[in-house]
Amino acid sequence: MANHPRNVAIFIFDEVEVLDFCGPFEVFSVTGRRDGSNPFNVYTVAQEPRPILARNELSINPRYTFSDCPAPDILLIPGGFGTRREMNNGEIHGI
Repeated sequence: MANHPRNVAIFIFDEVEVLDFCGPFEVFSVTGRRDGSNPFNVYTVAQEPRPILARNELSINPRYTFSDCPAPDILLIPGGFGTRREMNNGEIHGI
């Protein structure tokens, strides 16, 4: 594995399923904690700099937008009802 942490971008969007992004966020975040290796830099990214309303109206503030996020090595696109709309979002294809 590289000497620097790999960037893991977790795309969040309206109606995203909470467990589908929170679970991976936690797993990637704690990986390496025991040995101090810190192999991942995990962050949320959204299309716009505004609060995102996940399923059941949980409000989440994205850390970055598409225009200012670090280049991801891994892009995680979680599930949820909002994925139907996002499948045709051309901006995601550019990441």
